[in-house]
Amino acid sequence: MAKLGNAAAAVKATGGGGVKAKVIGGIVLAVIALIVLFNIFNFADTDANKIGLHYGGGVVEDKKFKSIIPPGSTNKLIGPGDTVYAYPTDQRSYIIGGAGADTDGGDEVTVVSKDNVRLGVRVQVYFTLNRTEETLKSFHERIGLKTDAYEERGWNDMLQSYFRPQIDRALAAVATNYTWAELYNNEAKKSAFQTAASAEFTRLLPAAVGGDYFCGPSYTGNNACGELSFTIQKPTPLDKGIIDGLEAKQRAELAKATQEQKNQQVNVELQSVKQQVAMLGAQGYLLKTAIESGKIQFMVIPQNGNVSIPVPTTAQTTQPNQQAQPTR
Repeated sequence: MAKLGNAAAAVKATGGGGVKAKVIGGIVLAVIALIVLFNIFNFADTDANKIGLHYGGGVVEDKKFKSIIPPGSTNKLIGPGDTVYAYPTDQRSYIIGGAGADTDGGDEVTVVSKDNVRLGVRVQVYFTLNRTEETLKSFHERIGLKTDAYEERGWNDMLQSYFRPQIDRALAAVATNYTWAELYNNEAKKSAFQTAASAEFTRLLPAAVGGDYFCGPSYTGNNACGELSFTIQKPTPLDKGIIDGLEAKQRAELAKATQEQKNQQVNVELQSVKQQVAMLGAQGYLLKTAIESGKIQFMVIPQNGNVSIPVPTTAQTTQPNQQAQPTR
């Protein structure tokens, strides 16, 4: 009997261990199932200012373009292993020589003027990314993948690699048509320089990147692409002594103009004096001048009128019965 009892206890214990093993096995299977489901049902999101390019990346399919994921999408179902590359849809900038995002620090573009003066130029370019499906897809495959432009750091590297050389070339090409003083001190010439440089940059950029990947700042995705906004600040000679010389010259010219104006005024007054002398005679002119200056006072006496004119007198008063004392 003792042996039978021990055998029953052993069987009971074995049965309890099997239940625990089944529970653990069920948990493992559930975890595996969840992992499989998460790989089968892959989801993607895009920010409100980002557009996504959906590319396949599964085991049984090629890594090729699948679809556009609009800005602001949430829990967009994509395939297992697929990838979404997000690019900006809002206005962007590339600034040389200023503070802010997408900036080339405090750098300046150096150009040489018509009269061989080296000038520093600060530039601002404002634009948006062309979001036409085929154009955006081409940009990603030709430029984006190579520079990681779908990431912030890669985007800035892309601008530095493709924008900066074309800006340098555009400014250098047109700066030789103007003297340094025209670019520094003549608004009409500076405006013409900016227009010419913008046109040259607009021509060079698509050829460098391989397509019309960039539009103007007013582009929304549903209107015409438009031209990039290209502005420059006042070109400034790198040699500050040139500016000091120009300012000294301007001060001298201003002083000369002021003196010439004074001389002209004196000549006008002299001509007036000559005319009055001719009319009044020398004595008459002197009398007129004395009267006008207040040195001679006169009164108009009405005819047959009684006029009392006070005559100043000098009175000396002495005390009665007082004699002057002799001086010793």
